[in-house]
Amino acid sequence: MHKIINCQDCQQTKKQKIVLFAGNFPLIYNLQNMIAEADTQKWGAFSEYSLELAARIGNHAKQIGKEIKFAFFADDHSYEPKEKSSSTKTARHNFFKKSSENNAELMLNYKKILNYYGFSEKDIIKQNQNKYNRENCLYFSEKILRSSKRIIQNPCAREYVEFIENPRYFNKQTDYLISFIPNRCSSNICNYALDIHIKDIESSHIFMQTDTDFLELLNKKASKEDIWIWGVNYRKDSQ
Repeated sequence: MHKIINCQDCQQTKKQKIVLFAGNFPLIYNLQNMIAEADTQKWGAFSEYSLELAARIGNHAKQIGKEIKFAFFADDHSYEPKEKSSSTKTARHNFFKKSSENNAELMLNYKKILNYYGFSEKDIIKQNQNKYNRENCLYFSEKILRSSKRIIQNPCAREYVEFIENPRYFNKQTDYLISFIPNRCSSNICNYALDIHIKDIESSHIFMQTDTDFLELLNKKASKEDIWIWGVNYRKDSQ
């Protein structure tokens, strides 16, 4: 893991652009107020800490002449109410619409992290959600990625493949991918996306623990220290 933080993978690759996939977060729905809000604390330290590590790597890579881009995924399905309604759809739409407006800004905690390491909204890959006023969204909707017609039974893998295989967002010829992924998604990403459906990619994947059921019962969130205690796994793929 230390060679990632020291940017050795960035130095070794001949690819000019580094795409940093980090800071994933869930949307929490409050249908009484008809709003959906990003919750960067729901998965403990993971969301903010993974972005902090990615931004640190990006800063090192920029100093050696690499172009840097960030990609953020919003989990807008896991905490969706079981009984879906127009209120759910409206809340989700309004969140992404606000994040797609001209001069839209990241949520404040993410903006502070990026700014500290010399980055801003201009360094973010924006999703065209193919909906009115949502053509350039700061956050990728996982629901939209999952709706892909790719024949991949695992929905988690399908959304990841849809992102990587779309040249609008990622170019295998010029881009090197560094992804920070919740460990609970590791089998879906490794066993399906990387081992079966994604070919000819140069990438580094860092799998980090989020919360456990035990911590949820104690109403405790995983800290940065917990993440390292539980273990951080690393995988590298080369062309």
